Order: sequence, then structure tokens, then C-alpha cells
Amino acid sequence: MNDGARPSDAELSPAERKIVDELGDLPLDFRAMWAISNVFRTSAAIRRHMESKVLAPDRLSWTAFVGLWVLWVWGEMEARDFAAAVGISRPTATGVMTTLEGRGFVTRRKDAKDGRMVLVSLTASGRATIEHLFPRFNAEESALASHLSGQQQDALASMLRSLLLAVERNGERGAAEASP
Repeated sequence: MNDGARPSDAELSPAERKIVDELGDLPLDFRAMWAISNVFRTSAAIRRHMESKVLAPDRLSWTAFVGLWVLWVWGEMEARDFAAAVGISRPTATGVMTTLEGRGFVTRRKDAKDGRMVLVSLTASGRATIEHLFPRFNAEESALASHLSGQQQDALASMLRSLLLAVERNGERGAAEASP
């Protein structure tokens, strides 16, 4: 990047060039905009890629996959904690759990101590599915990350971790603790 506040035109993506063309005269923090918008756009592109390349053969959405992964790693949990760990609202979590339950991947039951609480857990089929699927998912993560050196991967993970902690300090919690 050049020493100025904005990258050179050659360093910008087409979307970034359009933003500079339309908004370049405004007193905006373009560095912050590039950083945050590129995190978002990259995340969305990776999600679409993983859904089509890895999850589609198993007819799983990203959210359903994350739900299976969360339960695989953390085990049985209360439905509201499941929603927070997956990074979705409680009503959306109910739909995801219903879909996963319908496919035989999870079960829900009332907590014996507090009948108002619903506990969700993987079934044997759900466990087998995530145990079979996750190595393929991780292989694709590795393929995508291979564009970066090991040192760059470590630096990127560290920077994103730092940004996530800053967001959490500002009161946002959710999938941060649980996402694959």
C-alpha cells in the first residue's frame, strides 16, 4: 500500500474503486472502511464457497453446519446458548433445530431441573455426519488459506481475533466463541 490514506487504484478491488469514485471527496475513514468491508465481503464469499463446495452434497446450510459443529465440540447445551454460539436469534435457532431434528441429527428435550429450558444435543447420526464432514470442510479451509504463508495465516488470525475482541468489548456476543 502507498503511504497515503488510501491504497493506489491498482491495489483496490473494483468495488473499492467505485466507492472512491462516488465517495472519494467525503471526509471518510477509508482505511477502516476497507478493513471492515473486506472482512465482511471475504467472510460472505468464503461462506458461499463452503456451502457450494463442501456442504451442498450433504444438503446442509452454513447455519446448520455451524450448529452441528457447535454441538460436536461443546456437547449438549441449552437452546438459548445454542443460538448464541451459532450466532443466530432464538427464533432462527428454533427453525435450525427443527430442521436438524427432522433429519435425525439432533434431539431436544426438557431440562429435568427446569422444565422451561430446552436442551439440544447431537444424535449418533448427527455425530457421524459432522465427523465425516468436518475433515472435508477443514481440507477446504486449508486449500483456501494456502494462498497465504503460514506466517500470514497466523498474522491474519491474530488480527481478526483482536478485532473480534474489540467488538465483544463493545457488548456484542454470539458466534465469536463457537464458530469453526
